[in-house]
Amino acid sequence: MKRFLLAALVLCLASFNSQASANECKKIIASAHPNYPPYHWREGNEIVGASVDLNRLVFREIGVEFAAVYSGPWKRVLATAESNMIDFVMSLKRTSEREAFLRFTDYPAFPNPFTAFTLAENSFDLERWSDLKALKGSKNAGDRYGQPLDSYVLEILKLPDNDSLEDNVNRLMLGRLDYIIHGRYVGQAHFGIIEGGEKIVPLERDIIGGFIHSGFSLGSSCAVHLEYLNRRYLELFGDGTAERLLEVNIDRWVTFNRRQQAGAENTRRQN
Repeated sequence: MKRFLLAALVLCLASFNSQASANECKKIIASAHPNYPPYHWREGNEIVGASVDLNRLVFREIGVEFAAVYSGPWKRVLATAESNMIDFVMSLKRTSEREAFLRFTDYPAFPNPFTAFTLAENSFDLERWSDLKALKGSKNAGDRYGQPLDSYVLEILKLPDNDSLEDNVNRLMLGRLDYIIHGRYVGQAHFGIIEGGEKIVPLERDIIGGFIHSGFSLGSSCAVHLEYLNRRYLELFGDGTAERLLEVNIDRWVTFNRRQQAGAENTRRQN
């Protein structure tokens, strides 16, 4: 009987503490990579994009305010999370290193596959990685896709690891490349704002799938909502909401940048 009462007391205390933590979490301060459209990017002192739209939708359902702030370059964002200066980091790869200071969602926020982009007039079918061997391709400096594709890209396809996106686009336009490996959604956003970018299209089939998660800082009282966030991520991923938000924010990113470019051009002319 004593053991039963003790167990009941422990459960009551755990429930009380959980409710107390939930009551403490009135507002979530989030951040993310400042230049990873359409998932997220910086506009002034805020972060906007599909990640913000998705998480704001979820936390609004439980009455928690959600603010996405610019915290600096990517390394600084991670450092602020590690120091518990922010509550939440949106849409990033789940790694063992980051699990040391973030409580990740079990289910992904978004898909993040990689594919090959090519000129629309030169598009080709991709059934397997070996279909790329007879073609001349490139990748963006520092991009990693996970094993075994990383090894295949470097050892079999022998793609250099020091080319910038701008160099790759120029070479593709000049016919010196057949394809560029890039994130499907990020690539559509990046190519959408360059001159002639409408001619660059993703292949129908991805080279490799991928997913990105979100994570609460270990010291955040708002981590009490992780279970609810997990459930909603699974539902919103499954019903297509997450992918629709990506498509919407590709258009938003393109519109934002065209306005920026037009404003800069008007300023130049006035001067």
